Amino acid sequence: MAGASLGLVLAVLVLGIAVAFVGKVEIGLTVGLSLIAIAALAATVGTLLPYLFHKMGFDPAFMASPFITTVADILGILIYLNIAKTLLNI
Repeated sequence: MAGASLGLVLAVLVLGIAVAFVGKVEIGLTVGLSLIAIAALAATVGTLLPYLFHKMGFDPAFMASPFITTVADILGILIYLNIAKTLLNI
């Protein structure tokens, strides 16, 4: 919930900025929806991966940070590109 709430706040801000500076609602919606999904995903991944590493016998503090960042970044790019492809008909 915290990730989705943060994403929603950021999405509203970005939508307003995109419309004000670029003049295209589609671009604002693309970035805004991506932010909601990515923030929720990052919060979920950040919560689940340390638990998973602990269950696998690894130190969650040592293993989670770089792995969480990498997974969230890669999935975030894929989310953004898929939303852009859908909304902007690319």
